[in-house]
Amino acid sequence: MSSVLTPTPVLTPPPIVRYGQPGFFEAYGAAWGFRDTLIGFFAKDGTYTDKASNVTVQGPEMLGRFMKVYLRFSPKCTVTFTNWLATERGFAAEWVWEGNNDGPLRVHDMHSPEDGSHWRIDGISICTVNDAGEIQTHVDYWDSDHLLRTWRR
Repeated sequence: MSSVLTPTPVLTPPPIVRYGQPGFFEAYGAAWGFRDTLIGFFAKDGTYTDKASNVTVQGPEMLGRFMKVYLRFSPKCTVTFTNWLATERGFAAEWVWEGNNDGPLRVHDMHSPEDGSHWRIDGISICTVNDAGEIQTHVDYWDSDHLLRTWRR
């Protein structure tokens, strides 16, 4: 299934929708703005890997720590899935991640300007799911140099 979704500001956490259920991609994208909700989409031993920053975390505690840094950097950022290919065991999805440089973040020894300036990053995720429809593995691929270029303006 493929579709283009329009980003909308989400003020309250979305429901946790299991993979394969209607509304999954909308809810999972919106969950990236809410630490505890996002953790609820993952299997207890699920892993998240960010290839651009060479970070892999496993389990709810480590994912929670990652999300604390992520949301401190840009607390109102959004993730919008724009296109996806779904199979029984997982999916590949294109997305847009955007927000503002509102807090600290270090990527490849550069620090975010923390000046509220806007950025927008395109990327792709490759994910597997377990039999319960929970995320087992989520691997993000995006161009960190693009983000760093926005910091140099």
